[in-house]
Amino acid sequence: MAKGGDKEKGSGVVRTGVLRPHRPAVDPLGGPVYPVREDTLLLLPFAEERGSGRLLDVGCGNGALSLAAARAGWSVVATDRNPRALRGLAEAARAERLPVQVVRTDLLAGVRRFDRVMVNPPYLPTVPAQRDPDPWVNLALDGGADGLGPTRRLLRSLPEHLMPEGIAFLLTSSLQPWNRREALQRGWKKHGGSCEEVARRRLGGETLWVWRLSRSSRPDGARRRGTSARPRDLPPRPRASSPASGRGRSSAPGAASARRRSPRGS
Repeated sequence: MAKGGDKEKGSGVVRTGVLRPHRPAVDPLGGPVYPVREDTLLLLPFAEERGSGRLLDVGCGNGALSLAAARAGWSVVATDRNPRALRGLAEAARAERLPVQVVRTDLLAGVRRFDRVMVNPPYLPTVPAQRDPDPWVNLALDGGADGLGPTRRLLRSLPEHLMPEGIAFLLTSSLQPWNRREALQRGWKKHGGSCEEVARRRLGGETLWVWRLSRSSRPDGARRRGTSARPRDLPPRPRASSPASGRGRSSAPGAASARRRSPRGS
């Protein structure tokens, strides 16, 4: 990650709420930003664990994971394609004097290696006819035809962005085809990595999981930084204050009742 007056090639870097010039394909002010919901809350404990290394929040959205990690001692880099999300996070971090840098880029493009990576990707199975007409809403929801498009792309490049002892926490959903999720796990393990379920949450018509991924399958890797290898079945967190936090991400057919494909806050 570039420091001081440097900037990373191909990425706009925001510090203290100032967006570097860029040429977006759509509204340069950005649009609706993904708010805190069950998927964010399921990942949150892994951002809140104390640490002193470098943490990457991929597709930071509302910025809750980045802020929690910075408060816990991590030096945080957050990526997103929505400039409004980046601007809001940079301003919040500046107000608390937290060590957060934000980078406008796609997934992991243009960033370095990290000790911990947090990923809450777009995961709704979406065919072209289902895409939201608002490009910013669609950006946060559209996981491609099987819901695994962004996840698949991320896993291909993730080893290049993890330190040798680094770990990543990735959110997945039962809305994605189980056989294709398992194929991604097998592919990761085939190249020597480990992949374990470390948290789950059951919703009305959906189950969310958090996978813990590392480059090494060594048995001691599951317990670094206080992270247990035993899955956590987490209840709803009553301290969430977002008005959207009681709703799931999706409106896919068969998903939990009353969910709909709509902006998740702004």
